[in-house]
Amino acid sequence: MNRLFVALVAAVCTVTSSMIGHAADMPAKAPVDTTPLAAATPWTGFYVNGGIGYGSWAADTTIVNTPTGVCSNCPTQVQGGKGWLGTIGGGYDFQFSNRIVGGIFGDASPSSLKGTIQDGQPFRAGEIAERWSWGVGVRAGWLSSPQTMTYVNGGYTSARFSSADMLGTFAGIPTGLSTPAVTMNGWFLGGGIETTLDLLGRGWFWRNEYRYSYYTSKSLPEAASGSSITFKPTVQTVTTQIVYKFNGGLSTPVYPAIPAVTTNWTGFLASAGLGYGLWSADTITINPVTGICLLCVSQRQGGKGWLGTVGAGYDWQFAPRWVTGVFGDYDFARLKGTVQDQWAGGPFAFSGDIRQTSAWAVGPRIGWLANPQTLTYVNGGYTSARFSGATMVGLAGQGIGFVTQPFTTNGWFVGGGVETAFNLFGLLGRGWFWRNEYRYASYGSKTLAEAGPVPPTSVDFKPVVQTIVSQVVFKFN
Repeated sequence: MNRLFVALVAAVCTVTSSMIGHAADMPAKAPVDTTPLAAATPWTGFYVNGGIGYGSWAADTTIVNTPTGVCSNCPTQVQGGKGWLGTIGGGYDFQFSNRIVGGIFGDASPSSLKGTIQDGQPFRAGEIAERWSWGVGVRAGWLSSPQTMTYVNGGYTSARFSSADMLGTFAGIPTGLSTPAVTMNGWFLGGGIETTLDLLGRGWFWRNEYRYSYYTSKSLPEAASGSSITFKPTVQTVTTQIVYKFNGGLSTPVYPAIPAVTTNWTGFLASAGLGYGLWSADTITINPVTGICLLCVSQRQGGKGWLGTVGAGYDWQFAPRWVTGVFGDYDFARLKGTVQDQWAGGPFAFSGDIRQTSAWAVGPRIGWLANPQTLTYVNGGYTSARFSGATMVGLAGQGIGFVTQPFTTNGWFVGGGVETAFNLFGLLGRGWFWRNEYRYASYGSKTLAEAGPVPPTSVDFKPVVQTIVSQVVFKFN
């Protein structure tokens, strides 16, 4: 944790102290929402949905000699991809009680999640993209209010990845080799929040969803080369969608009302939780003396793994429906991927494991209360991440004496999520909240000098990181 982090945390504390000073003359009670309650929400029924989103993938790869089945580039490398997607779907939900909703669904997502795939002997690479995916599954939801549902889902998924035309990575010259397009099959898990959109009329909902998809390995033969690339991707996406439910002719059971709980959103807070993240990094290799690229075709490496997070902040409810605040948080991370290079003096590819080991962030957020107990919000600000050094190994996994040093890179982030009052059937008492948040962080480019036994090269490394975290929050109000 460097001096800049300490200074920024001090700044957050100064701002929050100032806000508290101004708030001292204000009533401690939160503003009361006098908006009339909506009519009973029709959760039972058939529906259609559509929206847009963003996603990333990380794929474990190795290179295999096709005739023998023996690896020729044996260390596992992680390639990466990222981009936009759309989604359309439909399903059926049934409300089992005043709190529980269950359903089945299917959806399809045209996409353009672009990354790279590469072969290190001889060194060549090509662009590969997830073009579409579809999934079918089940979901189960919990109504935090009559108008708002948090849910989890899961099921079967299939994705189509494009072919990749391979280029020589030194000068970008076509090699005449390519890998075929491939369909991957697997499973997915996800979750999100859905709330009524009364502005559009009865039956309309707004949904925000995160999804993690895991696919089995496929072998991608490079035509006429004698090599195949094993390709095993995981994909995470976040989408925002509009839902319309057709329930006009269906009888909706009448259940006991969900009790209203007065919630005070103003106060200092502390948070802690767990999450999962993927990063992708555009890389090229340069001569550190001349600054001229050696491996000139940009490649996209990837990483993935778990993280823990702790944080603090201050929120202020300044209107019946609106909450704003400032915060800072710190992540203990293990998002493991690879960085790779090739010695310019010959056909000698090498790679090494690299990890994001920590990150911190400070910034503001602003939220809208879907109901008195549930806040949807967006946030953004400044972030800094720490990556480990990489010890490079050769095609057979042997040490070769090349290393890169640990480094820190700075950038910005945007994100959003949902936070809801959480008292665990009255056992925890007031002041507890449950938060689920997605965050996209973009970092500046770093030049990673490779120290080694021959004249060194450097890798230009520019990462973006996407994380999803689930946290418990306590508000001191």
